[in-house]
Amino acid sequence: MSFKIPTLSEVNRNVENGFSKAFYGSSGILRVMVLKVISKVVAGSMYLVVLLLSYIWKNSFVASAEVDGLVRIGSKRNFPPKPASRARGTVDVEGDVGVTIPAGTVVVDEQSGHEYEFIAECVIPYSLKTTAQVYSVEYGSEYNLPADTVLVFRDVAPGEASIKVSDEGLYGGNCVKVTVDGVERKWGETVEEYRQRLKVREQNQANGGSDTDYWLWAMKFSEVSDCWVIPNWPATNSVSIYVADFRSSAIAVNSVVLDEIREFICAKHRKPATSDVSVGTVDPMSVSLEIKIPVVNDYFKSAVVDTLKNFFRSYGPGQSFTVEDLQRYVISFSGVADCKVVTMNVDGNVVDYSVTLDKEYSGSAGAYEVTGKVIDVSSLDSSVVFSRLE
Repeated sequence: MSFKIPTLSEVNRNVENGFSKAFYGSSGILRVMVLKVISKVVAGSMYLVVLLLSYIWKNSFVASAEVDGLVRIGSKRNFPPKPASRARGTVDVEGDVGVTIPAGTVVVDEQSGHEYEFIAECVIPYSLKTTAQVYSVEYGSEYNLPADTVLVFRDVAPGEASIKVSDEGLYGGNCVKVTVDGVERKWGETVEEYRQRLKVREQNQANGGSDTDYWLWAMKFSEVSDCWVIPNWPATNSVSIYVADFRSSAIAVNSVVLDEIREFICAKHRKPATSDVSVGTVDPMSVSLEIKIPVVNDYFKSAVVDTLKNFFRSYGPGQSFTVEDLQRYVISFSGVADCKVVTMNVDGNVVDYSVTLDKEYSGSAGAYEVTGKVIDVSSLDSSVVFSRLE
């Protein structure tokens, strides 16, 4: 039998029935008199208990808990939400020999006014160029910067030097403002993303090296939104972990973050002693589609595009999907009655039936470097053409 939380009117009706039966021998509506007033008072006080029990019941489960309850559940399991993160990466520095840029020096993107700080001291060598790590002063995705962005010194320059964002860009910044127990907090994920991670943790207890363990270890980083784990690849007893950040325009995770993820997972007290772990990122592939649906309007077009994004994000390196899989998924989750994919192009190649996302490796045991492909979902808002299905 399903559990139903009664309303105040239902509680009041039950109290009135009880009083009526106790005083008059049968249940019914009480006349407007002192007994009716007392029943309302009793019902009101009882309803406070009902609301308390309802709150406790609702916040006892990950699937239904409010934000405050969700955080308490995570705290009991030592599974906190991701903290807000800064945009990080490397910059190319060129200038005169010996010019020293102290740690903490702030540089600015003149176009946005956003500030970035040198993590460690940087000294320009005889080759007249070097690289250095920087991170944004503030948290959030708006501080992400693409490659080749020029940065200038905020204060007096320490010498003749020019600074430009390296090829990987500055990415990884994420900040979501969430109110917990009346206090605004800065998280590196949304409430629903945290709920999903907590569900996975609840359903898959730690096993010392299962696929889910690796997934949870990688997904704890604020700079990672998606992860795929491939066991026994590229060799027996090896594990390949691919990470991506679909919240940034690059999707690929830069080497600074990859090194941190690799160091965390491969810590001696965490990684299974016999496993050879490789951590890599992905290269996005462009996609364009022509789709027919019964009703073409802004509502259904938006619903289908959102559904396509979820579908493509669920497939990582080495995995395959067919056009029929895509059509069934759209029908099941977008609300459209039917769907027909007329054409689909991936990286300029026409897809006749299925798509297999590449996964590659180089190196040898103990030093594998893995790369893979995923679909770039950020382009779907402008690369899906709709027509009416007759």
